[in-house]
Amino acid sequence: MVVEAACDSRWMGRVGYLEAWEYQRELARRRARGEIPDTLLLLEHPPVFTTGRRGPGANLRLPEGSLGAPLIETDRGGDITFHGPGQLIAYPIVDLRAAGLSVVTYVRALEEAVVRAVRTYGIEAHTECGLTGVWVGDMGSLAEKIAAIGVRVGKPAGPSGGWVTTHGLAINVTVDLEWFGRIVPCGIGDRGVASIESLTGQRPRLEDVADALRDALGDVLGERFG
Repeated sequence: MVVEAACDSRWMGRVGYLEAWEYQRELARRRARGEIPDTLLLLEHPPVFTTGRRGPGANLRLPEGSLGAPLIETDRGGDITFHGPGQLIAYPIVDLRAAGLSVVTYVRALEEAVVRAVRTYGIEAHTECGLTGVWVGDMGSLAEKIAAIGVRVGKPAGPSGGWVTTHGLAINVTVDLEWFGRIVPCGIGDRGVASIESLTGQRPRLEDVADALRDALGDVLGERFG
């Protein structure tokens, strides 16, 4: 028997950051009104630096005009990071109340999904106590970040009364890691960043990593993204 997907997923290719951000907000409003199911957007961005609501603070290693890419302040949590070609972006639009999730359990689910997805490429990743995201290598100060997470949970007007997520996670696949040297990634100055390519020498297609992540997210969230 074929089971219809309860949730929607979309591979969008390369999309500008502001365009994707506005699209997320539109989908979040529609999700709150019950017009659409939970939805997963999978894509990559042209080069861009983004910060959470606190701004970049002292975490720029270069003047803003010398970064080589725009710097955008967003309404998500988390600190400054870089997005660019070769990095898989996932923006789940999820009604947490309907899914029976708290904000903390949702973030932990995103981390677990990344751990499972990169294991497909022979990478054993882990989380770190007190830090958000997914790491590789030794625990502690020698660990390198392979995936960053920053989310927003809002309550758009709608009959569901639910808390709907925007923003999400970024997995470094084949992205040029030199971009991260222009900032203090996620405000953590004593740790590095890694990618699937830097760890394994493989250069998987983003679409293939997106498939692995979509399946893992479906498993940990208890949903089926079609």
